[in-house]
Amino acid sequence: MKLSVTPSVLSGEISAPPSKSYAHRYVIAAVCCGKPVTIKNVGRCEDVIATAGCLKEAGADCDFYGDDFKFNSFTPVKNAVLDCKESGSTLRFLMPICAALGIHAAFTGSKTLLKRPLKELVDTLNEHGADIENFTVKGKIEKGDYKISGNVTSQYITGLLFALATLGGGKITVTGKIVSEPYIAMTVETLKSFGADIDKRGNVYEIKKGFGKAKEEITVEGDYSGAAFFFTAAAIGGKITVKGLKENSLQGDAEILNVLRKFGANVCVKDDSVTVEKRELNAITEDCDNAPDLVQVIAVAAAYAKGETRLKNVYRLKDKECDRIEAILKTLETAGIKADFDGRDLIIIGGKPKGGTFFTGNDHRSAMSAAILACYTDGDSEIIGAESVTKSYPNFYKDFSALGGKCDVGI
Repeated sequence: MKLSVTPSVLSGEISAPPSKSYAHRYVIAAVCCGKPVTIKNVGRCEDVIATAGCLKEAGADCDFYGDDFKFNSFTPVKNAVLDCKESGSTLRFLMPICAALGIHAAFTGSKTLLKRPLKELVDTLNEHGADIENFTVKGKIEKGDYKISGNVTSQYITGLLFALATLGGGKITVTGKIVSEPYIAMTVETLKSFGADIDKRGNVYEIKKGFGKAKEEITVEGDYSGAAFFFTAAAIGGKITVKGLKENSLQGDAEILNVLRKFGANVCVKDDSVTVEKRELNAITEDCDNAPDLVQVIAVAAAYAKGETRLKNVYRLKDKECDRIEAILKTLETAGIKADFDGRDLIIIGGKPKGGTFFTGNDHRSAMSAAILACYTDGDSEIIGAESVTKSYPNFYKDFSALGGKCDVGI
């Protein structure tokens, strides 16, 4: 899909979309726990739909009802083919769970998904009784002491936490630096909400008790990852309030508020609403190791900020839905903004972005970032592959238009 964007100022009020990260975790935890539960405000993004589809194939009696998700019971099947589509969370969370349950599962998905890092997780599972080869899980893991590196992705640790909670106990020692640690904290919080007892000491996670009694109803909080795009739009030029966001959330992408404050934007948090208002933006230096999903939209703010912005530790973005480093550089180049990548950090020289034709590479965050960038450019823009936003934020363009964004869908 091609989207034409005419520059405009975004202002107004919207409600945050559901947190994709929490929705994944709640849906999976409900099935592993095995107790009937209704999960409110799950939404219908493609990644969570992929997770729910895989769980149903694995034997779960569950389904969506509007924006809610209802789980009834779970009888694990012996054999399953699980299509994860483009969701890295689905693959890396469910592979250890299937190994814990002894499900013979053949995993599949998009070409880009199957190229993403997985080796260390597979090696760890195979060391503990699994037999995984060519994305097919056989064998069964048991309780025990697990060790895995934390410097590739937090999703490995989340998958193992789910698996050991399913088994009723175990220990995970994370070696080296832990990246994206807030996502692990979200997993621990989720597992505790579904009755598990987990103790964290340094880089060691001990699951003392697995899933137990859970609430009959739980609600997914609003998503800072999705809201970040509109907060950035407001910081560049406008005033936007997003409702339905939890104050003091564990979401790592809540860091966008501190980042925009550093740039110079006015940020006001009141109850469950956050308002961001335009101020003059000046370049910053920011370590993005714990919030990699924010880098693309922070780069948009940097394009409009005065001076040289340095975004540190962004190298892992090469292994996302696409090579996001290359995508950012190409987007900024199209907009006439100077930028460079030194192998670890991204350096952006702010200026006056111009309109152009932006290619998303079928990456949802590239599409949303380009739309925000195009709001304030000198001249109109086109976004190729704009439909990719459905992966995480199906209503993005609806909210974009509600805030005054001018866009038209082409062929």
